[in-house]
Amino acid sequence: MEEYNLYPVLKRIRNSESVPDHLFEQMLNSYELRIENFESGEENQVEFSNLMVEQLFKKENKKFHTITSKESFVHLTNNDDDIPFLVYQPLNDHSRSELGIGDILFSYRSGQFSDLDAALNTRGIYGLGIAISNPMKFSNEHEGRDEYKDYGVIVFYPFKLQRHLSVRDIQLNPNTINLTPYNGNRNDSLQYIPNEKHYNTLIGMILSKNPHIKEFLEFMNIHTEESIIPDVLWDKFTNKENSENMSLNYKSAFKEWLKEQPEIKPKTQSNYISAINTLESTWNKHSNRKIDIWGEPYIVMNHIGKEALFNDTYIKQLNDTQNNSQSAAINYYFKFLEFLQENQIKGINRIYFGAPGTGKSYNIEKFIKVHGIPNYNHKIDHPNVFRATLHPEYGYTDFVGQVMPVVEPINEDGSETKIEYKFNPQVFTKAIKFAFDRLNKGEPVFLILEEMSRSNVAAVFGDLFQLLDRDENGESEYRIDNLVISTEIWGEHSTKKIYLPNNFFIIGTVNTSDQNVFVMDTAFKRRFEFEYVDANEVAKDDNGEPLNNFTFQFLDDDDNEDVVFDWINLYRSLNNFITNQGEKGLGLSEDKQLGQFFIKFRTNDDRYNYNQFSGKLLEYLWNDVQKVSYSNVSIFKQEITNFSTAYKNVKDGKNIFSHEFLEYLKKSKDQNGR
Repeated sequence: MEEYNLYPVLKRIRNSESVPDHLFEQMLNSYELRIENFESGEENQVEFSNLMVEQLFKKENKKFHTITSKESFVHLTNNDDDIPFLVYQPLNDHSRSELGIGDILFSYRSGQFSDLDAALNTRGIYGLGIAISNPMKFSNEHEGRDEYKDYGVIVFYPFKLQRHLSVRDIQLNPNTINLTPYNGNRNDSLQYIPNEKHYNTLIGMILSKNPHIKEFLEFMNIHTEESIIPDVLWDKFTNKENSENMSLNYKSAFKEWLKEQPEIKPKTQSNYISAINTLESTWNKHSNRKIDIWGEPYIVMNHIGKEALFNDTYIKQLNDTQNNSQSAAINYYFKFLEFLQENQIKGINRIYFGAPGTGKSYNIEKFIKVHGIPNYNHKIDHPNVFRATLHPEYGYTDFVGQVMPVVEPINEDGSETKIEYKFNPQVFTKAIKFAFDRLNKGEPVFLILEEMSRSNVAAVFGDLFQLLDRDENGESEYRIDNLVISTEIWGEHSTKKIYLPNNFFIIGTVNTSDQNVFVMDTAFKRRFEFEYVDANEVAKDDNGEPLNNFTFQFLDDDDNEDVVFDWINLYRSLNNFITNQGEKGLGLSEDKQLGQFFIKFRTNDDRYNYNQFSGKLLEYLWNDVQKVSYSNVSIFKQEITNFSTAYKNVKDGKNIFSHEFLEYLKKSKDQNGR
């Protein structure tokens, strides 16, 4: 972003009834401009704006303030081409002395709320304004101590926030916890924020929720990194102690679901939560059969039911006196629980196995798209997808992590240090921690383990082997003690047993030609679903055309005719020839076959594609296929007795295949029409 056109904003300010002409001119004078400059500037608006930009946007030592309103700041969500502004008053003496053009004003919604949770989530920063004027006197209605009420400042909003920063977010960050009243329900607000750490953190948290504003912040010379929004910490703080073992925070999930119901207003959403809380406490006060409506909701729904609840005298009386709030809330809550059952993510363990190049990774990508990330692209990093490639030296500490010595400074200049031992998490621990962080949001998390047969998977999983048994909901059937992983997930001093949550998928690949490296034992294999990827299955694009195809052309000395074939026919013909047990095949097992993606071709790069044929394909066919066959027939022509001859023929554009194999290739071309 190199420039900004202020003229439309200034024009709206001048035409506004809230800014008198003399104050508009006073504002221009602050930039050493006059009204005549403004009027003549309409012909070249950007050039005129540049006269103000340096003072307004590039100001060094910007100061940061908060302006407060009991309204929702709805004017901040207008269309981008209708830049909102406001006259904010009154300004007290302290504000006037500190506030000036180019300062940032956090636009803070205050207000009284009967529900603490609503207060903490609704109150907060809804906009980042910029003071386009110095403090000015907008009226002469007050004298003496009340004179400050006549002063105001013009604030405009060059961008809108898509997500506000709530009081909850502010209070849970250690750098900003002291900026707002703890109970979240008073109207106090900051007038001036002198501490750089405070406002840097606030902007960083706003940026985290609104990454689209980064370019404009850079334009204003505000260089702040995103700060963590401590949602996970908040969830832990608000959860009941006995709900730590819940697989889902039903209360939080119900709140999110209610927000998606267009017929329910925000205030009603909060009322429904309170109504259910009151219903539970009333029932438990008068009944011997206690209920935990947030902790064990399906017991309440399936084993007690709505009819029994509202036949209870005390519940019926409560519902009647509160205008049927309880019955309405339970109707929606049970509807939500049914929705969860129908759409529940059920994590699985699955292994795709097949010959090299059959598209096992391609099938994993399709699986992820179907199971919760429809736009997933394996070429682009996705926070919900973790990946590791196993190998013979890969072990438990590579998979889970290990405690390592770390040198930590004791004093500020680092002249004195100490050694501490800290856990260094690896892919499994990172993935399962992320899965628990996303559990209440219903997001799936995938751990992809490539080439599982190339490692000793029993040693890699170690004690985690016990977690692989899953129940009908996709959670681990059994839970285990593992202090370091538990601490990493739930924090220090956690005594919780670990398990695989139902939003956590473990997806692996096994190359059947690598089974002689490490053999999986039966106990391990039966804890995974195995899906065979057929070497002869052809993956196609949306138009029905085969993916990853290329046409080769070689000269045959025997009949002086070109041998022309495409990759799809070639690899499928090779597979048939390799496994044919009769006199016209090599009689080998399926693990010697190859798949559609054994070679990955490049578009408009014939040289590269032919090199893949002469190098990768030829080497595999010669050393891993033909050499291990005892058949009397060969893939290669009779006169080709060594690899170097075959390689030279391919480089010279000559056919290397035997008549027997070419018969397979011709038959395949006839069948497929290509």
